[in-house]
Amino acid sequence: MTANTPRVRRTQAERVAESDRRLMEAAIRLIARVGYTHTTLESIGIEAGYSRGLVQHRFGSKDQMLEELVNKIATDQRERLLARLQGLRGMDALLCEIDCYLEGMDTPPERARAFYMLMQESLGPAPHIRTAFAAISARWHRALARQIEVGQEAGQIRPDVDPAAEARLLIATLRGLRMQSMLDPNTSNIAKSIDSLKCGLRARLLQTL
Repeated sequence: MTANTPRVRRTQAERVAESDRRLMEAAIRLIARVGYTHTTLESIGIEAGYSRGLVQHRFGSKDQMLEELVNKIATDQRERLLARLQGLRGMDALLCEIDCYLEGMDTPPERARAFYMLMQESLGPAPHIRTAFAAISARWHRALARQIEVGQEAGQIRPDVDPAAEARLLIATLRGLRMQSMLDPNTSNIAKSIDSLKCGLRARLLQTL
C-alpha cells in the first residue's frame, strides 16, 4: 500500500468483532496471570486498550463475559480437534483425542491456564460458571463414549467394555495429567505419561485374538 492508496474503512461489524477478540484475549492473559478474583472489568478494558465501559457494554457483567470466555475456549479447542479427527473412528479417534488434549503440556498456553484456573474457581468463588463447565464435560463425555461404541460396532473394541465408564475415566485422567503439568512441570514426564495412557487404554479396550 502506498501513501496515496485510500484506506479501507472497516464495517461496524468488523470493528465490534475486533474489539471482542481483543477483550477476550485480554481476559485470558489476566486470568492466566492473576486468576478470576483479581480480574476486573476495568483491568480487562485497560489490558485490551479500551475502557471499562466498553467491556460492560459488550458483555453486561464480569460473570457473563467469563461464561462466554469459557465456552469460546472450549469451542475453539473442539474445532481444532474435529479438524484432526477427520477420517478417524473408534480407537484411532480416542488416541487422537489424547494427543490433542495433552499437546503442549510442558509449555501450556495462556488459554489453557486460564481455562483450568476458571474450572477450579467454579467450585469456589465463581459458581455461576460451573454449569458451563458441566455442559462442556457432558458433551465431551458423549463424544468419547460414542467413539468407544463405534469401535465396538466395528469389532475393534471389546463388547463388554462400558463406554460411559471408560469415557469418564479418560476425561479424569487427561484433566489430571494436564493439571499436574501446570502445578509442577519439572516432575511430569509428559511423553512417558502419554505413552503409558495409550498403552493402558489399548490393553483395556482392544479385542484380543
